[in-house]
Amino acid sequence: MKLKYKKSYLIINLILFVSICFLFVNAFIFKITNYLFLSLCSVIPFIVLCLIMGYEKKNRRFTYEEMFYVFVYTILFLLITYIAGIFIGFSYNIYKFNLSNIVKNIIPYIALIITSELFRYEVIRKGEGSFLAYIFITLFFVIIDGTVFLSTYDIFTYDGLIKFICSIILPSFFKNVLLLYLTKNGGPYPSIIYRLIMDLKMFIVPILPNFGLYFDSTINTIIPAFIGIFIHMGLKQYKNEEVGVQKKHNTSFYKYSFLVIVIIFTVGVNLLTSCQFKYSLIAIGSNSMNPIFYRGDAVIYKKVSSPEEYAIGDILVFKKESRTIVHRIIEIEHVGDEYIYYTKGDNNEAPDGYPILYADTIGKYVIKVKYIGVPSVYLSQLTSS
Repeated sequence: MKLKYKKSYLIINLILFVSICFLFVNAFIFKITNYLFLSLCSVIPFIVLCLIMGYEKKNRRFTYEEMFYVFVYTILFLLITYIAGIFIGFSYNIYKFNLSNIVKNIIPYIALIITSELFRYEVIRKGEGSFLAYIFITLFFVIIDGTVFLSTYDIFTYDGLIKFICSIILPSFFKNVLLLYLTKNGGPYPSIIYRLIMDLKMFIVPILPNFGLYFDSTINTIIPAFIGIFIHMGLKQYKNEEVGVQKKHNTSFYKYSFLVIVIIFTVGVNLLTSCQFKYSLIAIGSNSMNPIFYRGDAVIYKKVSSPEEYAIGDILVFKKESRTIVHRIIEIEHVGDEYIYYTKGDNNEAPDGYPILYADTIGKYVIKVKYIGVPSVYLSQLTSS
């Protein structure tokens, strides 16, 4: 029996070693960073491993518990970071959520996530107990993450290498250690959920908190460690229990986790609507800007510090006779030291019949949130009628 296990470890580690060598060759010679190609780098050794040693689906004990913990902690993390963005500011995402982005980036990256986690699971399941296999599979995926962003940094310069290590390699290492732990205890599904939430946001969310390079890399390094610790503490309650078909759940944890999410979301909305920070939120009360946004949508806008920041085509938030209006700038005049803006609703036939001075402006549109403003619009109707 021991000989069989040693032989299986040898096969797994040999496959991983060859795969790692191939990734190194690609990184420094071929330099192919396409997501579909990197998916194949996981698929091929996965298939080879299954052909040699067979494929057997085996449920892990803590799959459902981990899936819940991962979902709660990742959503909490995103809520907290975006609330922090209200104070420090946001930056626009370079990726636009359109058909081209879906075909070119999102679908291939989802394929990369799924194939990677299936391969990770097979290595851990078949090589369970082999510390070398754990090291190899972690190194394998750190190299894949590094390959994705290899063209972004000049690693042959000191500054570029430091940025590459701090921004990509260290966060990737801690992330993959967490995924190793999740997969070992709960199978591939918790890891897939974690990556779909944390990794895909860079392709989907139009604005990102602007923490800066090094602070952002620090957050991405320590967060997987904290999430891993919290999940480990949460799973302790199940360690001495038999988990059958009917899974035991800690109802208090569910209740308080949901309450925390609601509180954080409510605080975030209140901070945005307070209009005291760089970014604020306003409900749309008419359909004058269809189809950009509709009545009942909410608009997050950015306050500007100088009139030169407005440009033709920007969607302006301004005050007119105690009303807050959100219309597009169609013309700008510069008369002496004063800037004058002319606007029009996209769904209106004629421009607005009045000029807007810089002193009347509040900010410019950044992003919309569907339906969030519906309660505010109807409440305003009830109080004014």
